Amino acid sequence: MTTNISSIFDKKYIIGEKVYLVGGCLRDNLLNKIVKDWDVVIEKDSYAFAKKVAEDFQGSFVEMDKENGVYRVILFDGLQIDFAKMQGNKIEEDLQHRDFTINGMAYDIEAGFPIKEKEIIDPFGGIKDLTKKEIKHIHRDVFKEDPIRMIRAVRLMMELHYNINHETIRLIKENANKINTVAGERVAAELFKILKAENAYFYLNYMDETLGILYELFPELEKMKEVGECKYHVVDCWTHSIYTVKMAEEFIYSDNYFEPHIREAYEEHTKEIIAGDRTRLDLIKLGALFHDVGKPSARKVDETGRTRFRGHEITGAEIIREYAEKLKLSIKERDILYRYVELHMIPLNSYKNNDVSGKVLYDIFNKMGEETLDILLIALSDIIATRKLLVPDEEMGMFKVHIEYIANNYLTRYRPLEKINSIITGKDIMESLEVPSGVMVGNLLEEIKKAIYFGRISPTKEAALNYLKSIF
Repeated sequence: MTTNISSIFDKKYIIGEKVYLVGGCLRDNLLNKIVKDWDVVIEKDSYAFAKKVAEDFQGSFVEMDKENGVYRVILFDGLQIDFAKMQGNKIEEDLQHRDFTINGMAYDIEAGFPIKEKEIIDPFGGIKDLTKKEIKHIHRDVFKEDPIRMIRAVRLMMELHYNINHETIRLIKENANKINTVAGERVAAELFKILKAENAYFYLNYMDETLGILYELFPELEKMKEVGECKYHVVDCWTHSIYTVKMAEEFIYSDNYFEPHIREAYEEHTKEIIAGDRTRLDLIKLGALFHDVGKPSARKVDETGRTRFRGHEITGAEIIREYAEKLKLSIKERDILYRYVELHMIPLNSYKNNDVSGKVLYDIFNKMGEETLDILLIALSDIIATRKLLVPDEEMGMFKVHIEYIANNYLTRYRPLEKINSIITGKDIMESLEVPSGVMVGNLLEEIKKAIYFGRISPTKEAALNYLKSIF
């Protein structure tokens, strides 16, 4: 990528300006990673410089922060360059305001390309910490200045497979309560990057156990640690929830856990983008983490002394709705998370009742809808996370068989009917039966879905209309 960068900065209009590459792009370049996002500090006029680059290279110009002189240029090949006005009178003063030593380096482009390590300005020992594979704060107030850096440290830890410096850990714990001063969307941006890791459960647990950040974001967490041990659980609710995320990740990333056609369906379904760059799989992990968040408020001890959590899925759904709003997630994301928690007990109940009849399954699919595969995965992870600790020698395959049977029925019999409009529309019904729009049309569409699902009619418009005429 240095070829593109060198062509951009090999322009005569840079004369008279001090221009530096800074931050993560230098770090990644030193690690021999492909760099698509570059950060540039301009000594004086970042606006004019960025505007000129956008014009000369036919890129898109975006004003990010006019007050602080931050502008973005996006080029057609995906290269993104952020230009910022230098803070202070020299580059070392600017770097003083950055987060971690491995991001606190600069390179004067007058030194030429390719980037020469010995020419890198490194006042805080970033190159040394890259060698040590350590994430270390630049100064003591780094988290007070911007508390989002506490979560960013974990994200970098995940992306780079580095450790966080012991003193940095201490500072994060000391400033953990400041995370709630950060805008929810910024927290979500960092949190969801962590959720994309194949072992996100580890980093979520690290954020709680080692850094003490998660409690500040999700206060119900501490209450979850105080409940949960009962007839069916040998660990507290929070420990079980982390383990549930671990199980979900093991199942979804395995090449041979599910039957091939189910695995392929999951691969396609979970990569669906719901909002921004957030996928269904990201939401599934968050849903698995908080599937039992309602247990503390639902906890009751009956007359026999047995602890019960009846209705915890309803109280939990309300709590996760609040968390989604706090993170400024989209309405669709909020509603999906709500359904995960509200409905996660349904597959387990069907297992306990030993009932997978056509009627029961149809009702299950009707309630879960497009979230059926998601909820089945959370439910399976929940069951096995519970039973593996409760009865380690138990045969776990029976739970998998149960979930796969439901998934098979959903994929082959119900999902083709979810978009019933591909077979027959409300307009078709109104024109054929001469009925007005309204609830009746919706009910008739539902009757058609049932008739096709139970094999009473073929999935065609003609068969559907004939069926309606026969019952109308």
